Amino acid sequence: MMVILDCDIVNTLAKVDRICLLKKVFPEADIRITNSVYMELLRVRKAGFSFADKVFKSILVVLMEPRELERFQSHSQKSFIHFGEAEALSIAKNRGALFLTNDSKLTKFCEEEGISMLNLKDLLSLIAIKRTITLPEMEKLLQEIETKNNTFIKDKSSILEEFEEYPSRS
Repeated sequence: MMVILDCDIVNTLAKVDRICLLKKVFPEADIRITNSVYMELLRVRKAGFSFADKVFKSILVVLMEPRELERFQSHSQKSFIHFGEAEALSIAKNRGALFLTNDSKLTKFCEEEGISMLNLKDLLSLIAIKRTITLPEMEKLLQEIETKNNTFIKDKSSILEEFEEYPSRS
């Protein structure tokens, strides 16, 4: 399975130094960023933000195939879809990949287009369900995401409740 990350998700995980969680949650997956996301990260690095280097060291770039260009052009015409997202959506649709984003506007779009996707809260819930980290580590991760990425995570309690709902298998 291929997992494609948008810029928001990969930035969030890099800022809190937790990109490694992706391989733990999706151990068999081919995890990638698009060329557009790579270019956005280059701009971030040139602006002096070193967290982009963490992405470059651990996530490979996936390139669009010619057959994906028409869908990319169509998606990129929509005002709420950025180039990196349009590229990721085109690849995800054509290759049956899972798309990870934190853009709430894309959720309905993905449903309509038949594109599998997870948002940040879904990813964090999956991390909890799979016991990729402990409850105290999750509490710390949620706090770090909110402070270091200036991101409000809605309904954090439901993520933490996953630790009670799905007891450890040890």
